[in-house]
Amino acid sequence: MASINDTVPNWLIGTTYGKYAIVSYNSKYYYSLRDSNVGNTPSSTLQSAWDGYIVINTLTLPNFFWKPSYNSAVNSEPKVVKVQFGNGYQQRIPDGLNSNLLNMEVQFENRTEIETVSILHFLSERKGYQSFIYNVPTTYSKSTNQIDTRFICENWTQNYNSYNNYSIKTTFREVPV
Repeated sequence: MASINDTVPNWLIGTTYGKYAIVSYNSKYYYSLRDSNVGNTPSSTLQSAWDGYIVINTLTLPNFFWKPSYNSAVNSEPKVVKVQFGNGYQQRIPDGLNSNLLNMEVQFENRTEIETVSILHFLSERKGYQSFIYNVPTTYSKSTNQIDTRFICENWTQNYNSYNNYSIKTTFREVPV
């Protein structure tokens, strides 16, 4: 069985990699996007063969590219400062510049072992505090290009359903850029 604790091999030219295979290249981890991936050097610009990083405004940032299951949820709880006056009058104002950040419950159900390991590896490498790019559903995008929303994932749960069938539940919390 594969493990997120296994040593990740360095990328080697001429080696064939399967979908979701993890390789180390230039001190970064990349994840294969297709089966029979051979001859493609991992990079943040060749996202038809490898992913794990993306370049935005000359910055190379970790990129969470896996597609969630349809039952993911978005929780909204804007931060508001409330001042209560006499006679039931109340005044409310936003609490800071980023008072309505996204909090998403993202689930990955019925995934293969290798895809599960690659997702868990990515999350483990962020260690619960490093932000990453996640392309949110269009209804929640905050810009026209949709790819500059950063999140952290402080906790996740992995379930073993049956042979080669796993589920992962995560909470992605948006962080200000």
